[in-house]
Amino acid sequence: MQTGSGRSAEDWYAVLEALQEGDSLALAKLTRLVNSFLARWNAYDFRSDWDDLLQEVIIASAVALREGRIRDRRAVVGYLRSTARFKFVDRLRVHMRAKEDQTLPWEDVVGRDELSTANTMAPEGLSQDVRGALERLSENRRVAVLGVYLEGKTYNAVAEETGIPLGSLKRYLREGIAQLREELGDFLDSG
Repeated sequence: MQTGSGRSAEDWYAVLEALQEGDSLALAKLTRLVNSFLARWNAYDFRSDWDDLLQEVIIASAVALREGRIRDRRAVVGYLRSTARFKFVDRLRVHMRAKEDQTLPWEDVVGRDELSTANTMAPEGLSQDVRGALERLSENRRVAVLGVYLEGKTYNAVAEETGIPLGSLKRYLREGIAQLREELGDFLDSG
C-alpha cells in the first residue's frame, strides 16, 4: 500500500491479525504506534503507567478485532488512537481524584468514624473552631466544601444544585480547603 508521499503504509488490520497469531514483530509495531500517540499527548508524567496503558490498548484492540467490532481495515489506526486516548484520560482522572482525595482539616479533629455521623449533621456536628472557619469561607467556597465533603455529594450534583460551573466549583473547593488548612493549622497542632 502506498501513501501520497511514496512510503508504504502499514496494514494495521493485518498487524492485529498477526498479533493474534502470536507474532512478536506485530506486538512491537503496535507498541511503537501506541507509544507515538502517548508521546504526542505529552503523557510523560505517566511513565509509571505507560506499560500498563500500552497493554490495555493493545489487548482491547485485539479483543475488538476478534469479536468483530473492527470491520473496516482502515479503521484500525483510529480505533487504536481512540482507545489509547480513552485509557489515557481514565488514568488522568484517577490521578486527579488521588490528588483531591487528601486528608481534610476536620478529619484530623473529628476523625473519619465521627465524620460519617457529622455528614448528616452538617457543620453542627463539628467543633466550634471548625464551624467558625467554615463560616469565614466565602459563600462559593463554603457551598463547595459543605456540599462535597460534609454532605458527601458528587461534584456534578453540587454544581447542578448551585448553578456553579464544575470547573469553578473545583477551584472553590481547592481554595476553601487551603483556607481551612491555614486557619485551622494552630488548632490542629494543639490537638
